[in-house]
Amino acid sequence: MAAVHVFLIRHGETALNAAGVLRGQLDVPLSKTGEAEASALGGLFREVPLRAIFSSPLRRAADTARPMAPCSGGPLEIDDRLTDRFYGEWAGHPLEQVEERFGSLDAAPFVEAWQLLEARAEEAFSYAVAVAEAGGSPREDSPLGVALVTHDAVLRALLGRLLPASRMATLELPTGSWSELVSSPGKGWRALHLGEVPANGCRPVMDGSSGRAPA
Repeated sequence: MAAVHVFLIRHGETALNAAGVLRGQLDVPLSKTGEAEASALGGLFREVPLRAIFSSPLRRAADTARPMAPCSGGPLEIDDRLTDRFYGEWAGHPLEQVEERFGSLDAAPFVEAWQLLEARAEEAFSYAVAVAEAGGSPREDSPLGVALVTHDAVLRALLGRLLPASRMATLELPTGSWSELVSSPGKGWRALHLGEVPANGCRPVMDGSSGRAPA
């Protein structure tokens, strides 16, 4: 079976990201910076042969995914399971304010349980992998790739399930960033890249190499 590469994309910046405010399922647009980040991701994935691109229905994610679709050749599909975490009435409030009042975001009433978020994120991931595998490969050893464009909370929930806890302790996932996971037969998933941005010189090459451009 050919290796499967899954690219995990965090959407571009919004005004609420820049303000440190909880976004959740508020459907806010990309900022000018976010639009530039989406465009840069489209260019980065121009020659990456993706089987499909799956996006959260929220427009900050879908508008990040759209520039990638014509560049990579993969069709764009909306998957509701990739939508951001539900924060109830706390969406639109500063995170620090919620944590000060309740001790943690998880303790605030009506916030989606972390376990439920993990479960739906993993379902979306498994579906994307199945689509990649069902598509087959021109050569037995040719890698298969798909991308998921989603939100920080969804990505952290998913990576927490798939990677050792030690990798998550200091992990930063900037807006407009990409991570690359590859399947290892009998060993689960391993990370080739985590939290990369187009400006830092890395590129997704789907061959297991570092993918870092020469200085």
